[in-house]
Amino acid sequence: MVTVETFSAEDEAVLRANNVPLGLSASVWTSDARRSHDVAARLDAGTVWVNSHLVLANEVPWGGFKGSGYGRDLSIYALDDYSRTKHVMHYHGR
Repeated sequence: MVTVETFSAEDEAVLRANNVPLGLSASVWTSDARRSHDVAARLDAGTVWVNSHLVLANEVPWGGFKGSGYGRDLSIYALDDYSRTKHVMHYHGR
């Protein structure tokens, strides 16, 4: 599903984009690089593309936020789903 909407202000666009139960991905289209980084940081989506959409690479994590799931496919982050960290500390003094 793709949604395209008009908006009057940047804050309104971010609010509308984040006011959904899912957060798999989003795209930001602008010629202003600084603005694109600011908006991408404010979007509640697992992947945000700037001036493109659905470009995937094995080196980067892929996964969503909110109702779009947890964990990350692709990249080193995918290993987190198959591992469990445990801390064991021994005290040797007496």
